[in-house]
Parts: sequence; structure tokens; C-alpha cells
Amino acid sequence: MKDKKNEISMKKKIKNKAFALMAKKGLKDISMREIAEACGVTKPVLYYYFKDKEDLCYSLIVEKNVVSNENLKKFAASGASFEEILVFIFSEYVQDISHKDVFPFVIHVSSYLLSNPDLGKRFEVVKEQNFAVISGILEKEYKKGTITKKGKEMALQLIFANIAHLILNSCEQAIKFSPSYPKDMARAILKAIDYREK
Repeated sequence: MKDKKNEISMKKKIKNKAFALMAKKGLKDISMREIAEACGVTKPVLYYYFKDKEDLCYSLIVEKNVVSNENLKKFAASGASFEEILVFIFSEYVQDISHKDVFPFVIHVSSYLLSNPDLGKRFEVVKEQNFAVISGILEKEYKKGTITKKGKEMALQLIFANIAHLILNSCEQAIKFSPSYPKDMARAILKAIDYREK
């Protein structure tokens, strides 16, 4: 039991240090040696947990994505209205990108994956998971009769377009999103898809 706790603690320490390094230098320009040194462990210890820096990065992204999607599913299942769900989605993204290291991390990793298409395919699972969760929420709204089939498809496109907008605009440190941004975007989407509350 103690060994399991130690392993979890060590993995968390490695991930935290690796995230900071990847945000600062990018995935391309760091090595497993640098990560091991930053963590105060030997390379063999690091390789015990992760086969390479890409595996470590993948683990970071998937872990965050699983937690985010679980939170969204719980919130959606709590009886929240569709508008509240949209506000929740955008609020979560605004909160994430407000963290000083998130945007550099996303840009560095995206750049690395674009220059390594085969590796990029492995990371597609993250996008597919997000797509599946949000599509499931939209399908429930469609079945309730609050949105049309066309509205469901349009909502999906608008949600991901807004997420891309948030990420891209976060590169400009001077940009501060208005506290009303999540609610404003949610209402704009509801209007665009002709949402009919039941």
C-alpha cells in the first residue's frame, strides 16, 4: 500500500515538473535527462514511469482531459439547464487558460505534434473524448426537442470554435476575458441554434 502511494506521489511530482519544463522550453527542446534532473531522480527512475517524453506529455494531457470530462458529465447530470452547461464549459476553459503556463504548454505541444504527424494521431483520442462528451449532451437536448438536428450540429461547431478562440486569444497576456464571457457566449449559441427551452 505504501509503495503504491509512493508511486502515485512520484508520478505526480514528475508530471508537475515536466509540465513546467514543457511550458517553458517546449517538448522539442527538453530531454528526459533534464526532466530527471528537475525532479531530482535518475533517468532509470524516470523511464520506470514513462517510456519517453512524448509518453509523459500524453499522460499529462489525458489525465487533465479525463478529469475535465468527468466534471462536465457530472455537472450535466446534476439537472443543469443547457445554458448552464454551456456556461460551465466556457468557464472551465477560461479558468484553465488563465493559468500562466497553460497557453505556452498548449502551443509548444501543438507545434511539436504538427511537426510529428504520426505522434499527433495518438493525441487525437483527446479530441475524440471531448467530442463524444459534448455530442452526448447535445444529443440529449435534441431528444428533449429543445434543438433541431441542424441546431445540434451547429452547436457542436460553435462550441469548439469558441474553445479554439479562447485558446488562441490567451497567447496575448494582455487579453483578459470579461467575467461575463462564458454567459455571453452561451446565450449567443442558444440564439444561433434557435434553442427552445422545454
